[in-house]
Amino acid sequence: MSDLLARVQTAVGDGYRVERELGGGGMSRLFIATERALRRPVVIKILPPQFTSEVSAARFEQEIQVAAQLQHPNILPVLSAGAQNDLLYYIMPYVPGESLRHRLAGNRRLAVAAAVRILEEVADALAYAHSAGVIHRDIKPENILLEAAHAVLTDFGVARALVEAGSGRLTETGVVVGTPAYMSPEQAAGERHVDARADVYALAVVGYEMLAGVLPFEGATARALIAAQLTTTPKPLHALRPDLPPQLAAAIDRGLSKDPDQRYPGAAEFRDALAESGVPTQRRVPRGPALLAAAGVMALLAGAAIFATGSRHRPALDANLVAVAPFDVFDPKLAVWREGLVDIMSRNLDGAGPLHTVSPTLVVRRWQGRGDPASASTLARRTGARLALFGQLVGGREDSVRLTATLLDVGTGRAIADLEVRGQAAGMDRITDSLTVALLRELGKSRPIGAVRLTSLGSSSLPALKAFLQGEQHFRRTEWDSALAFYSRAIEQDSTFALALRRTSLSLGWKTIGTDSLANAYAMRAGAFNHGLPRRDSLLITADSISAVMFRYAADTSYETHERRLFEALQEATRRYPDDPEAWYALGDARYHFGFSTTVNLSSRDMLEPFDRAIALDSAFTPSYIHPVELALALQDSAAARRYATAYLARAPTDVEGSDIPLSVKLLDPTLAASPEVQALLDTAPAQIVGGARTTFARWADDAETAVRVARVLADRPRPGPPAWSDTTFNRQRLAMQLEFRGHLRDAYATARARFLNVLVPPALFGVVPADTLTAAIARRPWGTTPVPGMLFWWWEARADTPALRRFARSADSIARQQAPLFGRGYWQFLAGWARASEAFARHDTAGALRRFATLSDSLCPNCVHAPLSKARVLVAAHRDPEALPLVERNLPPTLGFERVMYGIEAARLNERLGNRDRAITAYQLVANAWRRADPELRPFVTEARDALARLGREPR
Repeated sequence: MSDLLARVQTAVGDGYRVERELGGGGMSRLFIATERALRRPVVIKILPPQFTSEVSAARFEQEIQVAAQLQHPNILPVLSAGAQNDLLYYIMPYVPGESLRHRLAGNRRLAVAAAVRILEEVADALAYAHSAGVIHRDIKPENILLEAAHAVLTDFGVARALVEAGSGRLTETGVVVGTPAYMSPEQAAGERHVDARADVYALAVVGYEMLAGVLPFEGATARALIAAQLTTTPKPLHALRPDLPPQLAAAIDRGLSKDPDQRYPGAAEFRDALAESGVPTQRRVPRGPALLAAAGVMALLAGAAIFATGSRHRPALDANLVAVAPFDVFDPKLAVWREGLVDIMSRNLDGAGPLHTVSPTLVVRRWQGRGDPASASTLARRTGARLALFGQLVGGREDSVRLTATLLDVGTGRAIADLEVRGQAAGMDRITDSLTVALLRELGKSRPIGAVRLTSLGSSSLPALKAFLQGEQHFRRTEWDSALAFYSRAIEQDSTFALALRRTSLSLGWKTIGTDSLANAYAMRAGAFNHGLPRRDSLLITADSISAVMFRYAADTSYETHERRLFEALQEATRRYPDDPEAWYALGDARYHFGFSTTVNLSSRDMLEPFDRAIALDSAFTPSYIHPVELALALQDSAAARRYATAYLARAPTDVEGSDIPLSVKLLDPTLAASPEVQALLDTAPAQIVGGARTTFARWADDAETAVRVARVLADRPRPGPPAWSDTTFNRQRLAMQLEFRGHLRDAYATARARFLNVLVPPALFGVVPADTLTAAIARRPWGTTPVPGMLFWWWEARADTPALRRFARSADSIARQQAPLFGRGYWQFLAGWARASEAFARHDTAGALRRFATLSDSLCPNCVHAPLSKARVLVAAHRDPEALPLVERNLPPTLGFERVMYGIEAARLNERLGNRDRAITAYQLVANAWRRADPELRPFVTEARDALARLGREPR
């Protein structure tokens, strides 16, 4: 081995420093080396000896030079080639990541969108090469590298070089250039001169394997495989993967035709057929000549604009922001540290004096290139950082490692520090600590760094740390099952590992419906061990643990305090880390779940904005798209909802919502919604899928009343699923509330009858059911055991039932005096005060009602969302419209329906009186749409809304 290493070093000369041999080269031998002039890693490939003796070195170099002219984003270039004694070699850039073969080893079948993206990118690379007259001849998963989620085709031109440079005895003596499992029939038959259709065939085999999880042809030996290629017909792809679009399966099947004339004539046609298969992908745009010319013109225009406007419009780089690039790692055994060092060093440096770091997830998403100054500078400028850290990790003998790192000032192009740390791989924590101290010592010369915090991931167990870092790599790719497996290993090694506990909580929440209690338990455990962590992690762990407590509201008496602390933590996180997509996502999620309270009262647009920021920063993180589908429909914007849903599905999500959002997409399509296919889905899908769609559509006032349709099929027939979705009584209640949102009071009452007071009040308010029915139901209700429906106060006010209000106030006072009343003492104190204010208003004592409302603090009952309308009506009676308006412009949770329209009526009237035309139109439009086909008792509101819209110059739509 040492002799071969020396021979390789001699062959390539002093321009390269050969480090060590890599595995995975098959018959060839792979070596990692550093190109001294550019300080970049490269891979040297030594061809098998049986080729060397048969190939002319000069002709080989000549053919490789032809391939080296190929410049395409999905082609890995050949840097140089040569021969020295009996060594025939060529040199390629080092690509961090994995090969498609490694990906298939861990996932036998790929997601459809991911597989098609790879196929399109490889086909595009082949089309470009074919146009230059170059045929690859050896397409296989080993030659397709996956770099930053894109496919890069390697070994381009090598097979051609072997054939063209051979003496003629290569094939004559049985050495066939190609890989039997992927070889076209004409190659298997020994034809020397093949064309582009051979590459199309091999790529179709790769596509079949990615989608079906098996090869189309099988054989125990190479001879048997070649015979299968020549004689057998593969099983149709759609039979193995029924969920494939028919156009996609047909494209693969055509590519596998044994007769070259029956295949696509070239890779360009195959690529176009894949693009037309109906599978959305994000394929990298090729850099063809026309596109390059256009890019050159745009660059000149951009340069002229900068010259004309001056440098003041250039984005400023934050002098204290550090972007830690993925380290070049040359040993597969150390691969976890490529991104792992980003995690560790980002956390070690974050918060040291004025320093803060770019989110590791954002770095990994935006990283392209290798550990060199040019790539690191590009990363830093993309993320707004003035400082960039990059380097290499090289393995040596007896488990030794050498970590080199450069800290670059991107503004000046000057290296602030060039550092090297050596040690054992088992002591990576000490190596990273040493590197951190050395870096901060250099930075401390120009900044007030202060004390240094080390081992900032919060665990001293190296096995736990490595498992966590592996989990992080899967987490960034939204591969929840794999992430959970590694986080579980980390927690087994260190049960106090707060970061692993938090990630477990998040992964559980996105992976499975019905595990909220388990996810919350992990979040609270993470909060208990939130000590000595970097500021970013500490803030997010704090927010998650508070959220977990708030989800258990029934057992908590300090909701408003928790709510305030939650939003303070997340607002601080987004202030400190404005380019961190995870912080923005966490803020959006908190707003979505807890933004309806009377103390916060956020609009749907307020909730949507952080999700949009997160998507703009990291479009690959699928959870960021889920709630926006529902929020867009709450804003009555079905086109935006379709865009979010389509973008979500294009990323091949593994979140639990990856099952119900496809149903929602079909329901949003007017051409599909009424089809038998969609109805069959509604009739047979598991409860959680239909339940997810019910929540998505709950606030959409569409003409087809989609939410009622979905809620009805869930309530009409029991079906398996988690209790939160399969409980028949709960589902009938939700259906009744959805019917009330659309003004169908009689149907709502028939669905729920007198079992639910909150459903019974609206029909009673409008005389659809006798008042005595509701009165009897109230009499049977023991206060203090369940929440009190806020609409009861509206009922008592409308009937001026002062005795009922006084009785309830006394009951609430009594419950509040108990030692530990359900929902807390403040809740019952608030209800007692509300009842007395309503009693005064019912007696036409507006001033007395206002005095009583003024003494009530919303913090006593942040979720009493019915109280603001009562107070607003008192203010309107006192001719204080400007004070009433903020109380009625409320965003109500999807679990409420009728109330939303009642608030809308009041908001519309107030906005019109106050001259807020656009806001009045929006509110009137909601009333007109929601109750378009309402019961007769509600039709006057629709008429009022339509008349107002005409008066305001807007046609009802």
